[in-house]
Amino acid sequence: MAVRDAFNAARRQLNCRRRGLHVKRHSANPSGQITEIEPMMGFGRIGSDDGRDIYFHRNSVVNADFDALDVMRAQFVEESGEEGPQASTVKVAL
Repeated sequence: MAVRDAFNAARRQLNCRRRGLHVKRHSANPSGQITEIEPMMGFGRIGSDDGRDIYFHRNSVVNADFDALDVMRAQFVEESGEEGPQASTVKVAL
């Protein structure tokens, strides 16, 4: 009887999940070209594909060495900064 009740409870949970199933689609992170790097100041800028200028700090680069960056493609996660848009995470296309 305990096994039957456990299977019935599991079946009810699965049915509830099936009825309420919503697939969340994630949009791709915006991307652009690194256009400016200031190694001594520890920041750079990305010219986004939609024409905006996005600031990023050296600590935002996650998959490359900031000091080795050059003009290259990058994806970023954008957030609002004190002086405009900035990238909280920058992933360089290697």
